[in-house]
Amino acid sequence: MRRSRDNQPGDRAKGGRGLPPLRITLPLVLLIFAATLGLYDLRQNSRVTIQRIEEYTLQELAQRLGEKQAHLELLLRIRDLEQTQGELARLGTDPHIQTALLIDETGTVVASTRRIELGRPARALHPELYTGEAEHQMEKARRHLAASVRVTGDGGALVGYYPVLGPPQPGMLSPSTVWLLVVERDLTTLKQQGLQQVRMGVMKRSLMIGLLAGLLWLFSYFALTRRVDRLVAATRRFAARDWETRCGLTGSDELAQVCQAFDDMAEGLRTTQSQLEESESHVRLLLDSTAEGIIGVDPDGCSTFVNRSAVRMLGYSETSELLGRDAHATWHHTRADGTPYPPSECPIIQAMKTGTPYHTEEDVLWRKDGTSFPVERWSHPMRQEGRKVGIVSTFIDITERKRAEETQHVLIEASTQLAELLDETSTLERVARLAVPQLGQWCVIDRVDDAGRIHRAAEVHQDLTRKRLLRELTERYPPSWNTLQPTARVLSTGRPLLASEATQALFHTGNADAEYPEMLRRLGARTAIALPLSARGQTLAAMLLVSDTPGFEYGPHELALAEELARRASVAMDNARLYQQSQEAVRLREDFLSVASHELHTPLTPLRLHLQTLQRALAASVGGAGASRLMPKVDKALEQVKRLSRLVDDLLDVSRLTSGRIRLQLEEVDLVELTRDQAERFSEQASAAGCQLLVTTEGPTVGHWDRMRLEQVLTNLVTNALKYGAGRPVEIHVASSGGRALWSIRDHGIGIAAKDLERIFERFERAVSTRQYGGLGLGLYISLAIVRALGGDIHVASQPGAGSVFTVELPLEPARDSRTHGTPCLDSEQTSSSL
Repeated sequence: MRRSRDNQPGDRAKGGRGLPPLRITLPLVLLIFAATLGLYDLRQNSRVTIQRIEEYTLQELAQRLGEKQAHLELLLRIRDLEQTQGELARLGTDPHIQTALLIDETGTVVASTRRIELGRPARALHPELYTGEAEHQMEKARRHLAASVRVTGDGGALVGYYPVLGPPQPGMLSPSTVWLLVVERDLTTLKQQGLQQVRMGVMKRSLMIGLLAGLLWLFSYFALTRRVDRLVAATRRFAARDWETRCGLTGSDELAQVCQAFDDMAEGLRTTQSQLEESESHVRLLLDSTAEGIIGVDPDGCSTFVNRSAVRMLGYSETSELLGRDAHATWHHTRADGTPYPPSECPIIQAMKTGTPYHTEEDVLWRKDGTSFPVERWSHPMRQEGRKVGIVSTFIDITERKRAEETQHVLIEASTQLAELLDETSTLERVARLAVPQLGQWCVIDRVDDAGRIHRAAEVHQDLTRKRLLRELTERYPPSWNTLQPTARVLSTGRPLLASEATQALFHTGNADAEYPEMLRRLGARTAIALPLSARGQTLAAMLLVSDTPGFEYGPHELALAEELARRASVAMDNARLYQQSQEAVRLREDFLSVASHELHTPLTPLRLHLQTLQRALAASVGGAGASRLMPKVDKALEQVKRLSRLVDDLLDVSRLTSGRIRLQLEEVDLVELTRDQAERFSEQASAAGCQLLVTTEGPTVGHWDRMRLEQVLTNLVTNALKYGAGRPVEIHVASSGGRALWSIRDHGIGIAAKDLERIFERFERAVSTRQYGGLGLGLYISLAIVRALGGDIHVASQPGAGSVFTVELPLEPARDSRTHGTPCLDSEQTSSSL
């Protein structure tokens, strides 16, 4: 049906096929002939005219200047330069002579039509006369003593070079020198006059032929054109579905018989066309109303039918964009992985050749914009009268089904793998591997350690050859709080960064150099998203997903899958953290029980012995002398009791620090006064250790701190200094600078190895053997926790054998509502908020 409509005569006329109307063709051919003949005549006559003008002008110039040449030589022999100049000046009266120069052997103008040029170099005055070809002509004229004439490159003038024998050198009779007479004769005016005459002749002949074409057009119009136009108009109205149109011409000539045949045909087609249009409209409505895409393909592989659903799914706007085009090359040319799909392996073409139906759930079709989508497709051959006339292929878009299956598979695999892990680092590495390549070409995960620093926990790239480049990027540009990297922003805010925001943060990191974007380009980075891994209201880590797929953008589906993967990873990470905390709690409990039982037992044993001795002595004593003798025993008992009390207090502080139940009592404290008071209290202990306790200050240092806790910090630091620096001075220095108090305790004892400097501030950690030096290893841990809760910090500098310096930094006005990462929370009663 469509093919018969497409072959209508009206469509052929509109398409421009065939000859133009006779009323136009005959006069047009005659006019084209006249124009062609006129152009040929104009060209030939113009060339001949220009050639004759040049020959005539050359002869005239040669004759005239030949006489002038002999006259100039005579004047030069008698050295009459004034007369020579007059002769050359008379040449200037000719309006066609543009330039006339007499040039001696040095290139100086001896005579000219312009007196201002006398005595000046000819090359500077007329550089156009010294081109390559012109200099060759001048040299030829001098050498052969023969005139040389040439036409300028634009054909507008003749330039003649005539040798003139000038006078010899002064004091010499011969030989004579060769001078040049250079004359430029204008040809423009003569050529224009000649060409004008040629044009006038051509125009007269062309007008005669045009008149003949007009007479021919009048004849064709009155004899044929009007009747043909009537037939054409009727045909076009009928083609426009005006079924009642008739030509209505009568007569016995051939054209009238054609019109009568047309009227008979129109009557028969009116009924047939109405029936066909009704049937086609019904079929089209049924096919366009289906949700499946339907495409008909002929034996040559070209699309013959496409319904609206197929046009929409393939990304086209009109059916005409697909009709008549090679079906395989248009929407079935490449596999899902991008490799070419040869027509010889195309299932649609094979089903048409073999005549067997074909069904698949794993096919890919390509849209107009170059993107693809998965489909489930059926192909059925079409037969007519026992022969194959094509194939019909129907398909449905299964993108959402594929996405749901992939999402379900990824989440099931993630749950299965993450449930087996009980370590945070292994969990994050496994999550990064699960996210690639489903959610991007590469993935990195950053987390915050116990010291409050950001470090890279996992990094995975789909291309193994680029994994080393990804590791180099991490080493050169490590994540930190000072950068604007996406993971740092997610860790700070706890909210995700979507595609545009994350991509901008990835490429515009603040402290990166010019090589940073180049490394990202080599890694493959077009778009990105960053998500937090959170549990119990705390952001545990941040995951960055980066894609390099052209045209890909993270949409709602990818974001939902990434968030679900991040949620499951957060649960697994939280479980791993809880497991590690439980293991740590068990270990701390065991360590505590072991150390506490040993340390508590040590003072209790002599205490019991001394008390038993005191009991027996007092029982046997009669007077007061026994009581005085037993007083040292009582003192030792009290000393051991004090030691036990300190140990118990330290253990109690650790318990409170872990649970966050220690409160700060902030008040105005003079650090100098506090230091001197504590130094007096330690005087006896320093004397017993053989140490001299020295206190130096730089003026009053007053701030808002907890006095009791600062005394506890100083007690721990001074006790350590007296313990490990026995026999040597211990120096305490108090100063303030930049709004901070500086409190340093220096000893000259055994010192601390560099590898132990960070470890000594942890719970139950010691840098020396417990057999040589007692204690639980809690003093520095408690001191650091108290100082950080007050907004400060403790630094240590030490070398083995050279002693140690512990420096406490405290803000004179502690920051409120702040917390240092990794520091236990201590509450302030004055602010009712956690520091």
